[in-house]
Amino acid sequence: MDFPDGDAGNGTLTHGQSSGPDDLTTFSGRFAFATKGESPHAFSRRSGISGTMVRKYLEGSMPGLDKLLEITEATGVTLDWLAAGRGPMRSGHAQDIMVMGGAPEGFVSVPKLDIRPSAGAGSVDIYEESEPDIFAFREEWLRRIGVSPKFARLMVAQGDSMRETINDGDLMIVDISIREFIDEAIYVLVYGGLVRLKRLQLLHSGVLLLRSDNPRYSTEEVPLAEQPELIIGGRVRWAGGSI
Repeated sequence: MDFPDGDAGNGTLTHGQSSGPDDLTTFSGRFAFATKGESPHAFSRRSGISGTMVRKYLEGSMPGLDKLLEITEATGVTLDWLAAGRGPMRSGHAQDIMVMGGAPEGFVSVPKLDIRPSAGAGSVDIYEESEPDIFAFREEWLRRIGVSPKFARLMVAQGDSMRETINDGDLMIVDISIREFIDEAIYVLVYGGLVRLKRLQLLHSGVLLLRSDNPRYSTEEVPLAEQPELIIGGRVRWAGGSI
């Protein structure tokens, strides 16, 4: 899915699964669903679980209790839901991680973000919208998903090129401290004068691939000579339902 032009599977945590990526009747399906937007390498590095084991879990292996607990700590899902598909995916209600209005104790306000191509080449203009609706997220939860609260920004997804990972209208948390490619993940970027949401993959040849999770969209290649024209505005850390 792209922003606003309306324009991977490869490298995502659904890679290698025997069940569908949204098949929540299996452990591998729930594991992939809980870690959408991250490559096996990125999740391995963040959680401390080896990449080999991450891939085995995605292919259907069932982890022991110690690894289940590590996964729940890294993803924020409940143990019952992850292991057996019972109960809510996350403890409590949505208000446990996000509230509208003022920020109560333990929560931090996260401004909404507008990223636009700038007039000059090689940069973007980043605007924080001054809207009446203020969203606050639990600070501990933001750190758990891998973003410092001071670098967390909200964006609303537009278009369908990243469906079903991120759908049109989904609220996203973007880490704006990440302004260059660091691993295979979903980034907000500007390329060709358009703001886009793409999964990036770097080949050994140095070519950068812009992938869409929706198979109706083709993969774009950005050769080395054109990469200075591609500007990363941030890395998507989380995406939720429409608000």
